[in-house]
Amino acid sequence: MANTRITPAELNRKLTDLSIPESELAQYFLTDEESSGFFDPKLQLNPETVDLPTDPDERHTRSEAAMNFANGIARMRRRLRFDSMLADGYKGPVLVSEGDSWFQYPIRLEDTIDHLYTKGFAVRSLDAAGDTLENMLKDREYVDAIRETKASIFLLSAGGNDALGGGNLSAHLRNFDPALSPAAHLLPSFERLLDHALSMYERVLRDVEKLPGVVTICHGYDYVIPNSGKWLGKPMISRGIKDGAVQRGIAAHMIDRFNERLRQVVARFGDRAMHVDARGAVGDTLNVWYDELHPKNPGYGRVAERFEKAIKSVVAHAPRSRARGRAQRPEPAVPTRRGWSVHVGLNRIDAAHYGGEGQLFGCHFDVEDMERIAAERGFDKRTVLLDEQATRDAVKNAVADAAAELKAGDVFMLTYAGHGSQVPDFNSDEDDGADETLCLYDGMLIDDEIYELWSKFADDVRIVMISDSCHSGSVSRAARPVQSDADEGKPEVRTRLLPPALAARAFRSHRDFYMELGRQHRGPDERVLIRELDMPLRCPVLLLAGCQDNQESQDGVGNGRFTQELLRVWDEGRFQGDWNSLVTRIVAKMPETQTPRLTLIGRSPGVLAAEGPFSI
Repeated sequence: MANTRITPAELNRKLTDLSIPESELAQYFLTDEESSGFFDPKLQLNPETVDLPTDPDERHTRSEAAMNFANGIARMRRRLRFDSMLADGYKGPVLVSEGDSWFQYPIRLEDTIDHLYTKGFAVRSLDAAGDTLENMLKDREYVDAIRETKASIFLLSAGGNDALGGGNLSAHLRNFDPALSPAAHLLPSFERLLDHALSMYERVLRDVEKLPGVVTICHGYDYVIPNSGKWLGKPMISRGIKDGAVQRGIAAHMIDRFNERLRQVVARFGDRAMHVDARGAVGDTLNVWYDELHPKNPGYGRVAERFEKAIKSVVAHAPRSRARGRAQRPEPAVPTRRGWSVHVGLNRIDAAHYGGEGQLFGCHFDVEDMERIAAERGFDKRTVLLDEQATRDAVKNAVADAAAELKAGDVFMLTYAGHGSQVPDFNSDEDDGADETLCLYDGMLIDDEIYELWSKFADDVRIVMISDSCHSGSVSRAARPVQSDADEGKPEVRTRLLPPALAARAFRSHRDFYMELGRQHRGPDERVLIRELDMPLRCPVLLLAGCQDNQESQDGVGNGRFTQELLRVWDEGRFQGDWNSLVTRIVAKMPETQTPRLTLIGRSPGVLAAEGPFSI
């Protein structure tokens, strides 16, 4: 029988011939299951169709060289196809895509983008098997490509790594328990994986939102089927989860959770982002799946149909260019989210209530600097309350006004600079028997009241509170103090602790008032207790405090010590990192007696903590 195999050199010539579709080239490749990564398929030459040397070393060298060429040429073929379509007078919407192996499964399969090409769309493809959100954010190729092509639509496929266990699924599973539902076999750490993925997803969406009129269309994958593979089936089996129905239930729950949470993120961007629900598109039988993670060609085609519907919806609502018929980007870009901030600072308090003014020096400067940051970051509504303006009612009303207007995806920031104190705990929610307080002009605001203020905000409003005061480590929630030895032999430093004599006098003079406050919040109210146990808040809350619950914050002439170091690390906006790294940098600059603290409560606060500080 004649040898019909081709040489590697002949294969290279075929790869560069755009008249030969990739479907005809697929016969020359096999998927290398052993070396493939998570959502990162690797190919090898098919020895039945490619004439490879008999010497193992030379065979390996030739195969590696051919594969390196094939991987690079796959992207180049798409680029040439895109350029050719535009040169031939393409009139449709220009698209840019960046994604993983659901957008670029090299040569072996006809993936989602391949099918969109077949449907006649011009796509500037940046896709690469194995691409991750981290890589996308590092390179930000999509920003340059959108600007260069004047694209009106950005297609995004990412997050599957985290949605399906990050390549280490067994670490996020419990051992099999017949009493548990499939979903209950997932550990809470799985939600942290989603926090990580969605925080980066939102950063990509923010990047694109800055480009006038560009709409992002993304998806959350279809229900994958565990099939004894190394990514899903085997990790489940290692935990004793051998029943196919239970395995499918776990995988379905992971895909559902990713889609649900991705839709929440997308909703924050209004008409600037769309979520394509690909669930059910591929099919629920093994014969329509190529492997545990990827559909066969017809399944990819059905996913592409859902993208096509979304693309046409975007085009139908966009103005069109008379010159070329493409969807044009309207000017200017209007952010779909709001930033609202309230800044409270008290250098003095009402002597009639406290028995003294409790003079401080740097609080007004703290407010001035924090309000300036808010303005620079685009917070369009900013309220400043100083000294006698900062009454209990004024602060509570300012927060309530924000809660009444802000919606999902908006940001509310409250900054406080002033005295902190404690009053006896009358509802038994504090381990140390004391409620932490902010000392407002005409009376103290206890931490339970602040918690109640947060509960008034709509779903998924992002709340940030920055407090430079004593006992502020958990001022927006129940205290969890730690013990530490007092420093001795150090120079005395003015702190923002309300002098004990004034705190005691205020409490004694207004005992009934503070007792009633303590009792009416979270104590006997069974409804509030149940809500706290089930879902404390409908939104994420990040508290950045100047010290721990059992510490005192230093005051200063220019700024409080904590605010001073925050400003230095922030460096006029040049800081690159998230809230977590910001706090780490600040802590490194603080004295041992004052340790700033980051507290996260509410719904998915890890996503908020992973965002850039002061972001809208």
